[in-house]
Amino acid sequence: MRLTVKTKIWLAVTSIVVLFSFFVLFYLPVIQERSLLNNFNKDVQNQANTVALGVKIAMTEQNFQGVQTAMDFVKKDPLLQFVSLLQTDTTWNATRTQYRIRRTVFRTYPERKKINVDATSTDSTVVQRAPFQTPMMTGEIMLAFSTREIVQSKRQIRVTSLFFSFLVFSIGIGIGFGLARNISVPVLKLRDAATKVGRGDLTQRVQSNSRDEIGELGTAFNKMVTDLSTTRQELEARTSELLVEQRKSDDLLEGLKRTLADLRETQEQLIRQEKLASIGQLTKGLVDRLLNPLSYVSNFADVSTELLAECQELLTSGAYAHDEPLQAELVSLLAMIETNTGKIKEHGSSLTRIVRSMDKLLQVKSAQFVEVDLNSFVGEQLAAYRHELDEAYRGVTLELIAGRNPENIGVRIVPTEMSTVLFSLLNNAMYAVYEKSLRDPDFQPMLTIATVFQEAGVAIQVHDNGAGISPVEKEQLFSPFFTTKPTSKGTGLGLFISQDIVRTHKGHITVETQQDVRTTFTINLPTAAAVPVG
Repeated sequence: MRLTVKTKIWLAVTSIVVLFSFFVLFYLPVIQERSLLNNFNKDVQNQANTVALGVKIAMTEQNFQGVQTAMDFVKKDPLLQFVSLLQTDTTWNATRTQYRIRRTVFRTYPERKKINVDATSTDSTVVQRAPFQTPMMTGEIMLAFSTREIVQSKRQIRVTSLFFSFLVFSIGIGIGFGLARNISVPVLKLRDAATKVGRGDLTQRVQSNSRDEIGELGTAFNKMVTDLSTTRQELEARTSELLVEQRKSDDLLEGLKRTLADLRETQEQLIRQEKLASIGQLTKGLVDRLLNPLSYVSNFADVSTELLAECQELLTSGAYAHDEPLQAELVSLLAMIETNTGKIKEHGSSLTRIVRSMDKLLQVKSAQFVEVDLNSFVGEQLAAYRHELDEAYRGVTLELIAGRNPENIGVRIVPTEMSTVLFSLLNNAMYAVYEKSLRDPDFQPMLTIATVFQEAGVAIQVHDNGAGISPVEKEQLFSPFFTTKPTSKGTGLGLFISQDIVRTHKGHITVETQQDVRTTFTINLPTAAAVPVG
């Protein structure tokens, strides 16, 4: 919902008025009423303490007339409902384990008024007690005063609060009306004029007689429109001149555009090469230093496995052959060591593959582009891939769908690098359909490569009906060292290297997937004319 300036002003003023009215009408009266009631309770308590003190003195001196005099101290107060002298006695049970306090009226005023010795304060009456103790008697003074004056004061406070709240509300409405009129009306005029200026009408002007910021805004708007009108005229004149000049320099402009495009492509290549060079300088030595220790790890794992096999043969035929419990325990330990050695070799081999992939990533990319027929190139790579295919993947249907190329469009590529990209995508697709076939015996794995020729370029699509890719995995798919395969089967660098190679060819890779249904990787490449030679 869109709020206008007028509405916002009214909302602001109304909010302030409502908050102030709430404070005056509700919060302030409650504070005042609470203060009046507290003061009244303290006053009644003070009078009860005074009467109790007088009674205590009179009882101590056995002056019973003084007791009456002390109680007469509050009789003249018009709010007094009763004053009572209560005698308190402590009554124990037969075993003296429990007691209760019993209060009896010793003397009261008015004399015939029935008194509830356990009375407490109510909305209409305030009851306060003041205990005393003498050798003759233990008791307390109980005073009860009417709160009618408090009720009248509360009523007067609420009437006054209501009056001030109404007064503030009326003033706020007047202020809001004035602000809305003095601010929103000029702003609306300015908005309408700005809208017309935006549509091209530069004759619009706003009239403002105020000397505040609104008037200054109108003056600035009029100056802006005048400047725009002048600038438009100058621009139109200059545009006419440029059009005349442009007709004479179309060829030069086209050459500049081509040069600029070449410069941008060269800049992108230089930036990418600089990044790779900086990474390579940092990690090339590390990669070379890691390969030798990894080879030693793998070789020693193989030697350890052979030694373990020899130990197991000695256990079955040597001195331990007759000690079956000890022999079984040693065989179990050797089996555990053999398993651990196998894990060392497996992870060492995985790390070796990762390091070799990093070394491959750091190698300087070939810049020798060759123009090829896309259908022939993909067909040759598919045939080579079939030849190198593992026995476990022989049951997968592998098909090439060659697109029609009536204009004999060629593409410039580095064959060895583009072959690496295709083999990486084929390996991923083959792994996906193979894993799905292990879960579903009735599943028919199929992998298809299709070539597509379009006006904007060419595309190679690698399609499989495997397990698909989850949205979370898709976000990280081209990140270095990210893989969905087990550690022993993937390095996480295949797609990263493939993306870098395709970018070197001025292309890009996209992926479309539906989990547990299909996945399609598409390599988009420009035509031969778009890729420089050498």
